[in-house]
Amino acid sequence: MKKTLVLVVDRDDDFGVKGKVESPVVGYDSCLTAAMRLGVADPEDSDVNALYAAMNLYNEIKEERDIDVEVALICGNESVGFNSDRILIEQLELVLDRVNPESVILVGDGAEDEYIYPIISSRILIDSVRKVYVKQAPNIESAFYIFRSIMRDPSKKIRFLAPIGWIISLISLVYITTTILDYQWGGGSISGITTPLVVFLIGVLFLMYAYDIGDKVTNWRVKWKNRVKQGSLTVVFTMVSMIFVGSGIIMGWLSVSGIYSYSLAGYFAWFLYNSVWIVIFGIFIYQTGDLVDRYISTKTIKLSFIIGSMNLVAVGLILTGGLDILLMHFDMGIGNLTLPIGELIAGIALAVASTFLRGHVRRQNMPTHPNEAGE
Repeated sequence: MKKTLVLVVDRDDDFGVKGKVESPVVGYDSCLTAAMRLGVADPEDSDVNALYAAMNLYNEIKEERDIDVEVALICGNESVGFNSDRILIEQLELVLDRVNPESVILVGDGAEDEYIYPIISSRILIDSVRKVYVKQAPNIESAFYIFRSIMRDPSKKIRFLAPIGWIISLISLVYITTTILDYQWGGGSISGITTPLVVFLIGVLFLMYAYDIGDKVTNWRVKWKNRVKQGSLTVVFTMVSMIFVGSGIIMGWLSVSGIYSYSLAGYFAWFLYNSVWIVIFGIFIYQTGDLVDRYISTKTIKLSFIIGSMNLVAVGLILTGGLDILLMHFDMGIGNLTLPIGELIAGIALAVASTFLRGHVRRQNMPTHPNEAGE
């Protein structure tokens, strides 16, 4: 007798994250329990309907056809991508070994899970694919409700809204820059910046909502309020750091007023050249304050401070070398390439050294016993 597997694929692991379901799940009763757990945790999640639809299909096949049938659920990972698909394939192999079906009927709730279907078809024959759509009232209010429910999911917000925000912001920024350059060279009006600026702000709002910037700012404010109350040294170091960063920006701005360049890029490069190391020193002071605060609390010094400092200096050297070369193009810097090339080589070497040091630290911290990896 032919054996068929009705398989549900949950690529972003809503069953595991929300319903605390351990996958893979094999068998009608086990799938019913998994559906109920996710349904209680998030009644609006469409993966619940997909699993119920698979169970309904299981009952239909079992009653109407002379086919041995089983139903199963495999889940990936909330970080959708290579890691998620690797986990799905591992779970698929386990289910196939356990059920040993001749073919599979795939059940899903949308296009996202379909990315894994070609990989499944390379391992077993797919008889059919069924999509599950949740019935809704055909009006604008219901559509808006569905959209709002989807946008409450942090992973979906980043997946759908963030690209839109970046595209809108970058395109409008190009128009803003072009308008400013035209005005700088006397070929246009600054009033043309209004529409691109409004569009840019809309893109920024999309990004703020996608990345939950409001919540992060609130958490940051509460964290610093608690640090002030506790008398944390980080507050003092942060204030000093902000003074240096502000001073670097002011000094860079003042340096621009004392030179002449035929290009806006030349002014900007000169501004960065005169402010970059003061700003970097300010950031270093902040990192030092965080190190001192952690040492007082835990009596330990993390190598991440050393690695971060190395990367910070590497960025400064590479940026300075690039600015030296750019300023040479505008006849505003030194006359030979010896120093810029030395700065670039030193920066790249320091960055490579920090990468090797980070890799060494990770290898030292990796578990040596096979069972430790799963703990």
